[in-house]
Amino acid sequence: MKIANLGVISTPADAAAMIRAALPKEQREERVFVLPLDAHGKVLAKPILVSVGHEDGTAAIDAGAIFREALKAGAEEIIVAHNHPSGDPTPSKADYDTTVKLKDGANLVGLELMDHLIVGTPESANGLGFVSMAELMAE
Repeated sequence: MKIANLGVISTPADAAAMIRAALPKEQREERVFVLPLDAHGKVLAKPILVSVGHEDGTAAIDAGAIFREALKAGAEEIIVAHNHPSGDPTPSKADYDTTVKLKDGANLVGLELMDHLIVGTPESANGLGFVSMAELMAE
């Protein structure tokens, strides 16, 4: 469902703020979201929850579910995000591998993965509260 006037994503911080607003205050489990955008970065829908993990495990980052939800929303670009309940957004090797797979898969279905964000506590990551995989992988 498209929702008007949700804004434009210009920076990873803009997207992280939207994702943080969609997270429960108590982050006991990992949650995976997709944020659907048009070709100009306009937000087409609120962050869509695609997966929830268990208190003792991670949430599955299911590319099929992510792309399906994005396409239903009319997206041309997407930002994928998940939280680390520990509060530390430092990416794991699996986070790097997943980002590469999501980017490749998105291209196959006609989407562009703009970023994969990992959200931690607001004071983590030198006060940013998140890590942008696009920025890390561009270095």
